[in-house]
Amino acid sequence: MTVEELYRLYEERDPADTQRMELMEGEIVFMMPPGPLHSSSNTRMNRLMTQKVGDALTVRCQEPVRINRRNELQPDVAVVKQRKDDYALSHPDPDDVLLIIEVSDSSLEFDLNTKRRAYAKAEMAEYWVLDVNSRELHVFLNPWEGDYTQHSTHKGDDEVICTTISGLKVSVRELLPAV
Repeated sequence: MTVEELYRLYEERDPADTQRMELMEGEIVFMMPPGPLHSSSNTRMNRLMTQKVGDALTVRCQEPVRINRRNELQPDVAVVKQRKDDYALSHPDPDDVLLIIEVSDSSLEFDLNTKRRAYAKAEMAEYWVLDVNSRELHVFLNPWEGDYTQHSTHKGDDEVICTTISGLKVSVRELLPAV
């Protein structure tokens, strides 16, 4: 299936059917509705990233990123370059994306493996997975031949310095809700 076919499918669906879908390698992936911990983490991360990057970049929350005609994902947070049209004419593509972040509550294996490879294959330079259950941040860097060559895990007050966004550094604790 292509992205265009996915959008036609959306148009044909019952308006009451609000289940979100992503397209990976031409296959539809149905997304679980986010639970409270996931939603809270996502809101917190969106607010934090927006404060940290200011007006220089755009922070998109659960919005599509078109990788190619057979792949369109909806990361929890994508920090992208500014564009005059605010992405009204097309969704960001890999050249627009500086940082992808997935919040993982019930989908850790999928995010650490399947999505990791999809983002690496698209040559997304930096990919983070926030594991809200273990309260850890996985950082993947340097995509090469369909995978990342570097992976580090951070906890608590560990400070993470983003390699793709100058001056962006956060502690893992800042990203997580205080529960």
